[in-house]
Amino acid sequence: TEGGFRAFFRGLSLPLCSKSFEQCIAFGIQSAVDNGLQTLDVKEGTVRSGLSGMAAGSCTALLLTPVYLVKVQLQVTPKSGGLAGPVAVIKNTVNRLGVAGLYTGALPIFIGTSIGYGFRFVAYDKATHIAEESLGFGNIGSTIVGGGMAGMATWASHYPLDLVSSRMEASVAFGGRQMSMTEHIKEIFAQSGIKGFFRGIGPCLLRAFPVNATIFLTYEVCKSKLK
Repeated sequence: TEGGFRAFFRGLSLPLCSKSFEQCIAFGIQSAVDNGLQTLDVKEGTVRSGLSGMAAGSCTALLLTPVYLVKVQLQVTPKSGGLAGPVAVIKNTVNRLGVAGLYTGALPIFIGTSIGYGFRFVAYDKATHIAEESLGFGNIGSTIVGGGMAGMATWASHYPLDLVSSRMEASVAFGGRQMSMTEHIKEIFAQSGIKGFFRGIGPCLLRAFPVNATIFLTYEVCKSKLK
């Protein structure tokens, strides 16, 4: 196949560089909103975790949309097609569609990330509690379990919207008429039914566990060191 082994990592550079920034924003906003809800006497639990998580997700969507656009376009086009890297994708998109083109797929990303991050922090709180209280895990073990389950819950809850946004972003690379979120949803359902919205979810969930277990463990360790 074109590109050899390196083709598997095409589009990685920008997401890799932005990931730390994204997580800093997410955890920072989630913590701030959670503290704000606490001052309003909202009890600790599902509602507070969900609302603070959704706030974090909605804010990170502003960062994620252009990053995902670049990643998807690099993944679906061969290097010989002229899109040699993130800068080339950005220039090509802006030249053809203006700055607004960088936010193609913003609506499903905004909705999906808000929902996903809501589930993320609810699942983390629930899973760590079960791991500690029912399964007898220590702090590190419960954080790993909770973080992994949080990642899987995130992707399981918003995977269909992520699929739609990816299709919208990929269409930019090939030109032609830009379809709306609703049009993509109708097309996917017409072609494959409900199961079409979950194509490829297996590998995604398997990846989500170790990645998010590492993220939450790193966050908790850093937070404990700063106390």
